[in-house]
Amino acid sequence: RQAFFVARYFMKNVLITIIFFSSILTICNGQTNSNVKNNALSLELGRVGLIANLSFDHKFKTKNYGYHFDIGSNFLKYQQIFQTGGGLYYLSGHKNNFLELGIDLRYFEYVETSDDQSDLILLWIDKPTKTIYSNLNIGYRYYGDKSLFRIGISPRLMNSGFVLGGYIGLGFRL
Repeated sequence: RQAFFVARYFMKNVLITIIFFSSILTICNGQTNSNVKNNALSLELGRVGLIANLSFDHKFKTKNYGYHFDIGSNFLKYQQIFQTGGGLYYLSGHKNNFLELGIDLRYFEYVETSDDQSDLILLWIDKPTKTIYSNLNIGYRYYGDKSLFRIGISPRLMNSGFVLGGYIGLGFRL
């Protein structure tokens, strides 16, 4: 059990460090004279339950595709969920309104710390689990002058079962 907590601690810290340095390098390399801001930081709700995700997003200059990294939790006491990951997306549309199509690879961990109490019952998960899964993103993306809004569905195969999730996010452009 001790090894599990050490591995979990290591995994979280390594992923947080990778996400931090990737976002800093992208922001530093993206300094141009253009007024278009290609990076965004947003808070997203959803994906695999009532989870709050902090997301860093980068759209390539003059291209209709980009990538994102995120990290999230449900912040509950007895049914703890942690997830992190990233993915690629393609945007179809013009000006500020886009159809977003993407694919992600994620690490998901569900830990139940008490079997006689519950915070929020997840209907699609019946036991503690750690897994890596991929999902698709199909949604709407709006770029404001200083803002980013996203909403969509996010189907996935997890533990040999199909799970339909959704997401909604709001952020600001960097």
